[in-house]
Amino acid sequence: MNEIIAGKSIYFIAPSTRLTERDLPLLKNTIHLLRGGMGRGTVALSAHLFTRDEKIDHVTAPVAERSREFKAAIREHDVIVSIAGGTGAEDLLLTLDRADFRVIRKRKPLFIGFSDFSFLLNEVYSRCRVPGVLFPCLRLNEGNVGELISLIRGEVIAYRGSAWLSDPPSGTVSGIPIGGNLTTFVNFLNRLNPPRLGWRDQILFIEDVGIDIEDLHRLLAALRRHRVFRNIRGLVIGSLAGDLNTPAGGEFQDQALPFIMAYLGGVLRKRREQNSPLPIMVMREFAHDTTRGLPAVPVGGLASLSASLDVAFRLQ
Repeated sequence: MNEIIAGKSIYFIAPSTRLTERDLPLLKNTIHLLRGGMGRGTVALSAHLFTRDEKIDHVTAPVAERSREFKAAIREHDVIVSIAGGTGAEDLLLTLDRADFRVIRKRKPLFIGFSDFSFLLNEVYSRCRVPGVLFPCLRLNEGNVGELISLIRGEVIAYRGSAWLSDPPSGTVSGIPIGGNLTTFVNFLNRLNPPRLGWRDQILFIEDVGIDIEDLHRLLAALRRHRVFRNIRGLVIGSLAGDLNTPAGGEFQDQALPFIMAYLGGVLRKRREQNSPLPIMVMREFAHDTTRGLPAVPVGGLASLSASLDVAFRLQ
């Protein structure tokens, strides 16, 4: 077993939404697969995986309690797994201080999560330059656990994109993957002192669920306001509609992709004139509601996109 991951301490948390009883088999399967793949490491579970805050029904516990747990986890555990999305991970940022970020920079715990947890994955990367993995852990199964474990081991993992919206790049485009849930990522940027990323080294990965075209317009406008599209090395668009296999999901995706190209038309022209075109790829499997082909995206790691639609990731 690779010494990078053997025997690690794994802690499962719920910083946002709780699990329900019907999620218990999925949780047990995730624990079994992740622990087995990581060399039978120790496993600890948050006391709040199934709880509900008495005053704010949609979060697992008061922010003070969720914060105490998170602060302890970064000091005691090697792998911290967020098991559900929802709304609430952003609350923790208001409670973290410089000492907490120093601990993360020194210990380098591996964070794994999806959806709402995109906020903290990008925050940890921007503040500490510590990479994490964007992956919905309750969708871990025998078909995708191998790629996740290989990524954690430090190996290169490969996927396929679906199509190029822009002209394919002339060669391979490499950069640092960031992003995740689009709504959450925009919240991550929309603050008094936005994170300093520069955007010249990053490839932005976005997906969403439950938005309409007007929501998408607002979100893209926010990214333009933060000058994201001026310099990023690439843009990868996943599902913007949940399940693309449903008529409603497919119809929305078919509306959203042309809208994105139209809305970014001026930016794309300017970048071509500057001899720095923006490659835009569609990756349908990057989504909330899929398991087959679901990519494990290393936020803050390394990514490469080829003209032939091959996508490669490495965590370090």
